[in-house]
Amino acid sequence: MSFNQVNITIPCACEVPDIISSFSPEENYLMLKIGSECLKEGRKVVASLSQTEIYNKIKMETKGQVEKLQMDIFIERETAKKSHEMLEEQITKIYKGQFEKLEKQNDLLRQQLKGYELDNKESIQKEVDKIREKYDLLLNEKDLQNKLNRDSVEKLQDYVIKITNKSTSTKGSDGEKQFSNYAETFIDFKGFELIDKHTQSGSGDFHMTFDEFDVLVDAKNYKKKVPVEQRDKIKNDLLKNDHLPFAWLVSLNTSIDKWDKSPIMYEWINTRQCIVYINNLASFEDPSKILRIVWFNCKELFKFTQDDIKDDNELSELKESKFKIMDKVKNIRKTIRATNTSLNTTRNLIQLMDDDLREILESETHDIVVSNISLFDDWWEANIESTNDGSTILSTDLWHRFKHDNNSVIKEMELTNDKFKQFIKSKVSVFSLVLRNKGSKSAFDVKNIKFVNSDSTVSKTKLIDVELEKN
Repeated sequence: MSFNQVNITIPCACEVPDIISSFSPEENYLMLKIGSECLKEGRKVVASLSQTEIYNKIKMETKGQVEKLQMDIFIERETAKKSHEMLEEQITKIYKGQFEKLEKQNDLLRQQLKGYELDNKESIQKEVDKIREKYDLLLNEKDLQNKLNRDSVEKLQDYVIKITNKSTSTKGSDGEKQFSNYAETFIDFKGFELIDKHTQSGSGDFHMTFDEFDVLVDAKNYKKKVPVEQRDKIKNDLLKNDHLPFAWLVSLNTSIDKWDKSPIMYEWINTRQCIVYINNLASFEDPSKILRIVWFNCKELFKFTQDDIKDDNELSELKESKFKIMDKVKNIRKTIRATNTSLNTTRNLIQLMDDDLREILESETHDIVVSNISLFDDWWEANIESTNDGSTILSTDLWHRFKHDNNSVIKEMELTNDKFKQFIKSKVSVFSLVLRNKGSKSAFDVKNIKFVNSDSTVSKTKLIDVELEKN
């Protein structure tokens, strides 16, 4: 059988499928024939359509997709708008308290700065500028942190929407359902009834009624410890329902913060009402048995409270007063801790201010000393000489001599006796100084020095005395 060869040209950018090399001559002919017929029919269809018809056809085919995209864009805009509003409210609540604390600290610092301004207005102004820069940096960091928080919240919201369909209310309902199953253990108790109260504010998740007493129950299905806020919530709920003697805070899979030293703990909030904390109930081999044990304990405690009601009214009032005082003491302790934190922050700021002011004063003192050191060196070389005969001169005598010789510049350069003592210490060894007493302004003896021409001065004085006696 003979074969015809056909040369086919394709663009350089196009790649030839590897499978073509495996086709037989008959398959090559079939491929060319089918492809040619399809391309021919396609050209006829395209040629028969006008430009308007092509446009309308494409428009009709993509109309549904365009509408879907528009709806998705509208939903995303509304979601982003609501998320932004919620985020703004949360950020305002979170940082409002911090800004108020900063304002109070600023007021305290302003009062302290007024006192410093009386001594050195220029130095205080420089310090105020430094503090303003620090707070500007702090505010800039807060703004940056707010921006990062917004971005994180937006990402978290998108992440939650995409990967989970289980809301907080669903988790709560799972916990309530799990506790309901455990509570079926009381079905043989007299008067038992489990009443769902989770839709009523201030009533907990359930009310369990018995002939003996009723119980308010709040079940938690957390992945972490049950926080302090939930303990405060059940306490307020129990106080609102003053006819209920007990409230059970049941954590199914975790412990309860600050009340996890034992599986079951009790807290009396007054002489008639008690909160029972049950930690990690689902971890027990028989959770229902644990609930029955808690109920029998509550029964004995209830009898105790009933007997206590029969006691003297004055004693009951004293007990109620004690519980109220303990609550106030707890609140005072919280306030004291917050106050101490604020005071420590203020102390640190004041210490920073003192350090900066000290550096300023040291710098100014150093400039004064450097400007006056040449005058002192010239005077010392002209009037003082070293000796080895044990001669001493009192620092006060040196000061009076220097003051007499340089009286015209003492006031101009603001030289004092204390500064002069520093000059002396820079010229002699520390071993040559003998302190007269331990006061801060004490004079000292300087050993192994004497005034220049002190002997001739003494001789001239004696001669003058002799001449006066002769006369």
